[in-house]
Amino acid sequence: MASASINAHRQFTFFDVEAVKDIHDPNSPPEIFKNAPEISTMTSSTAGLMIADVHGSIHILNQSFVSVASWVAHVGGRVTHMIEKKAMLVTIGDEDSVRSAILKIWNLGKIDKRTGGPVLLRSAKVQPSGKPHPVSCIALTSDLSFLAVGLADGTVLLYRHLDQSLASTSGSLTTLPRPRIIHEIATEPVTFLGFTTSTPASISPTSGAGAEPVNDQAAPANPTLHLLITTTSSTYSYPLIPKVSSPSSALVDEIGAGLRCACVDWKERWAVVGRGEALYACAVGGRIGSYALEGEKFSLHTHLNYVVIVLPAPLSATTAALTGKQRKLGAAALSTSPASTTPVSQSVSSAGLQGISGSEMTRVVLLDMENKLVAYTGYFDGGVRDTVSVWGHVYVVGNDGKVTRLIEKPTAEKLSMLYAKNLYTLALSVSQTQGLDTTDVHRHHGDHLYARSDYEGAMREYMQTIGGVRASYVIRKFLTAHLTPLLMIYLQELHARGLAHAEHTTLLLNAYAKAGDVPRLDSFIRSEGRVFSGDGPVLISKADGANLGEGQSREPPFELDTAIRVCRQAGFFAHAAYLARRWGRHDDYLRVLVEDVGGSSIELKLGSGGTNASLKNEQDNPKAKEGKIETSGYMEAISYFREIGGTCAETGLSRYGRALLDHLPEETTQLLIDLCTMTGHLPDDSSTAQPTVTHTKAPSYLSYLALSRAPAVPPTLSGGDDATHAKLSGPAKEQDTVESGVEEDKGSRIGGHSRGASTPPRGLTHTNGETQASRRPSPTIFFAHFVDHPVHFVRFLETVARRRWGQNLEGTVAMEFTGAEEEELERRDQAAVWNTLLELYLTENQGEKQKKALQLLRSSHLPYDATHALILCSSYTYTPGLVLLWEKMGMYEDVLRFWMDQHNSGVRVAIEADGSGALSTPSAQVIKALRQYGPTHPYLYPLVLRFLTSTPELLSAHQADLEEILDHVECEHIMAPLNVVQVLSRNSVASVGLVKGWLMRRIAEGREEIATDRQLISSYRSETQTKLKQVEELMDTEHPRVFHVTRCSQCNGQLDLPSVHFMCNHSYHQRCLLDNETTCPLCARQHGVIQEIRRNNERLADQHELFLSEVRDNGFRAIASGFGRGWLNLASTPLATIPGSTPGL
Repeated sequence: MASASINAHRQFTFFDVEAVKDIHDPNSPPEIFKNAPEISTMTSSTAGLMIADVHGSIHILNQSFVSVASWVAHVGGRVTHMIEKKAMLVTIGDEDSVRSAILKIWNLGKIDKRTGGPVLLRSAKVQPSGKPHPVSCIALTSDLSFLAVGLADGTVLLYRHLDQSLASTSGSLTTLPRPRIIHEIATEPVTFLGFTTSTPASISPTSGAGAEPVNDQAAPANPTLHLLITTTSSTYSYPLIPKVSSPSSALVDEIGAGLRCACVDWKERWAVVGRGEALYACAVGGRIGSYALEGEKFSLHTHLNYVVIVLPAPLSATTAALTGKQRKLGAAALSTSPASTTPVSQSVSSAGLQGISGSEMTRVVLLDMENKLVAYTGYFDGGVRDTVSVWGHVYVVGNDGKVTRLIEKPTAEKLSMLYAKNLYTLALSVSQTQGLDTTDVHRHHGDHLYARSDYEGAMREYMQTIGGVRASYVIRKFLTAHLTPLLMIYLQELHARGLAHAEHTTLLLNAYAKAGDVPRLDSFIRSEGRVFSGDGPVLISKADGANLGEGQSREPPFELDTAIRVCRQAGFFAHAAYLARRWGRHDDYLRVLVEDVGGSSIELKLGSGGTNASLKNEQDNPKAKEGKIETSGYMEAISYFREIGGTCAETGLSRYGRALLDHLPEETTQLLIDLCTMTGHLPDDSSTAQPTVTHTKAPSYLSYLALSRAPAVPPTLSGGDDATHAKLSGPAKEQDTVESGVEEDKGSRIGGHSRGASTPPRGLTHTNGETQASRRPSPTIFFAHFVDHPVHFVRFLETVARRRWGQNLEGTVAMEFTGAEEEELERRDQAAVWNTLLELYLTENQGEKQKKALQLLRSSHLPYDATHALILCSSYTYTPGLVLLWEKMGMYEDVLRFWMDQHNSGVRVAIEADGSGALSTPSAQVIKALRQYGPTHPYLYPLVLRFLTSTPELLSAHQADLEEILDHVECEHIMAPLNVVQVLSRNSVASVGLVKGWLMRRIAEGREEIATDRQLISSYRSETQTKLKQVEELMDTEHPRVFHVTRCSQCNGQLDLPSVHFMCNHSYHQRCLLDNETTCPLCARQHGVIQEIRRNNERLADQHELFLSEVRDNGFRAIASGFGRGWLNLASTPLATIPGSTPGL
């Protein structure tokens, strides 16, 4: 019956069996176990395996089962119980001199030099009453705070704060906390004590029990601690933490166990109580599980998640084992020596066969109660002394001293055994119990279900492998058409966990398109994003996503570029637009509106019911339903530009401005005006808005734009990988995204995790990580869009000039600029605007426009480029503008030559240059211009004289004008008569009689001038002779000079002695002269200016560069001046030769 019971359960061989040999003798067990009957107890510790014998000694063994330390713990007695925590060993034993049991506590970390063993910290009797009773069991918490001792009389003693007592150095050797009796039932001896730290409801591995072992160092948030007390007939619970006012033991279950037939599970959650019919799991709340295993239990121990059970073998199994061995070994086996026999699992040693009649067959079972499986069953002949879990293995010590090591198989091998039997649920439970990764289990289970065509069940398992198994492994299995819904579920989960790549997004969206599942597409597109922080991506709910913490950002749960591209290819333009707008992808949003939607109507709000958001023709567009907005792509683009404003609007309009102007010229023109004259978000109606001054650059001219016209919408390249299941509605387009670092969700902006951004144009500032426009864009960047819209272009330019700079044809308003650089950039933009306006005025062949052009050219407050305006007027043959510009630029000769060329080209009627529209002849315009410019520019007269005498017709038509010109030349001495004769005599048009009177007057004037010059020459010669004679007299030293002056030249008084006479015939009283004065005061003042001039001329004589520059300007005049100033004289006349320079007495 027992055999039938054990076979009814799932049994496996998860452990390999290995006989432990002595390190010095490979043919025998370890030396210390040869006297196995003398071993009283064993336990594992941090120092190694600890063995106590009946002589009171304790041995510490290493992994080779060699004693590394030993000492006598209880003199003259034996050790009955041992337990170790944190290198503190608690022993209870008997000693000959003491009737009661002795409790001792040893510090394994310190060695006593006198005994060679660990230091003894405490030693005390265990005697709660006058009559001693033997100790049946002990328990110690992992932190040493509680020690429980159970007695055979049904009493349980509890030592509180044991750790504090051990830490104190002031107490004596016998100082221990006073034990407290917490349980006492005389009729029920205590057989087991165990501390539990949790209150589970079941033993299932998925019921909340953690997969990882309990960490002794970490305390739970709300710690609990109970002491489970097992007697021969019942199990009780005593609360320790949290502390209650009147604690008492409470009955948990009316089942008990014998000595050593109970243990605490590996995570200290419940106690396993072994009875003859089954094993029971008892927690604080009561019985939580059981496992039927018949047979008397000898002992129960814990090894990881297994319960090691020692019990007698069933009779049928013993007989079968003996019979099989006898048939196999025969008579030879009966003579085999016990020393040469190696015990093996599930067999009977040949040594036991000799004395089978006097021995018992013992069974060792390793049971996983959480998963309801038997991991190992082994039979040992001769009985089992004890089992112990140490160094990660289970060691079975037989009564004959043989030691068997049970080694757990690797996890992969254990799972393979379960896979072979299709026990995938059990494999999952085993993995969870041991805290292992369950991905491989789910994958094998999914493969099994897929092979059985249970595709839904397989997908449920594959969903559990996300993150551990390559997605392509699952995707390839579900690419067939009838499995597309399951594939969509898997891909959705990939995106929800943030593990999807661009290819996964493409495949999912194409699957939606192929299946026509618009509601799911809507749900996927509207899915919440992921929050990125220092710990990586975390999925958030819609409620939690509104407020992001510091250092967090948000991203869509899929590859955004791919999602937008596939939606566009599949014709789901509303979804593509929704994604681009929500996540702040301005460029993609505009690309959908302008390039894909265009003038068609589109629903821009995704309905909750998943309505199809495909394009509709404007003519068939029904009335917009409630909750939806239908508008054309171009109109929505303009509204969006007004919403975002700033740099994003500038970038978008630079690309799509021409397409918008082609379809919505009025709205687009007003938008461009507002953008160039306002900052921030643009209002819906900006007609009354007042702009502020900003500065931009990059001038451009209309005349150069038509040379290389580009299409209204720039062509784009292919947009990435080809979609395998896309429903194409047009060519793929390149995904050139321009991110502004902000995200928009339903029209509101939130902080985003941008992947890339285009370089911001000039005039941007960065504040708090966001790019903001501090200057309005330059209007010149939009000039190219107006090539085919001149009327709107004129309106754009005039309005921008008026609202941005306060400039118009009537006047201007003074503007202030923030810096020299900004002012220069703004001036360039102003010049570009007015230059382009001038060209537009000239392009329109209308009187009003040409009047505006002339008004523009006449204005002095408008900053147009005169050179560029001159080119434009010449290109459009606008005569008033040409003349006006030549006049403003001082090019008067060009004015005259223009009219001369007009006459020479055969034009006989021309419009007046003043813009009045009156008619005149080109020659008359020449005379008019000469009268206007001639008085201040005499060089124009020879030009006009040559023109008037170029043809007889001109001469006859303007003979009176010619005479007037000659009179003015004569009056103002503009030309010499010889030059006039040369000009008139270059051809036969003008005769001598024409200028006879003028020549006669000029000759008479010349004769008068010659006569006057001769008289001056004669006077200069006589004066020179007089001066030379005076010089000669002054230089004569042989003839004395007689002075007849009788009055002082200074005071005009009678001259008396002492007096001073100068050679210049001036005499002075000596008192009238200054001290040491050697020159005549009167002559010195007269000749001082002449002397200064001569000194300057002498200094200038060495400045040859100055002389050469004067020669280059007018050579004859420079040479004559040089002779006159004495620069070219070979020798200079000394100053001493000047009369009056030397005094005499």
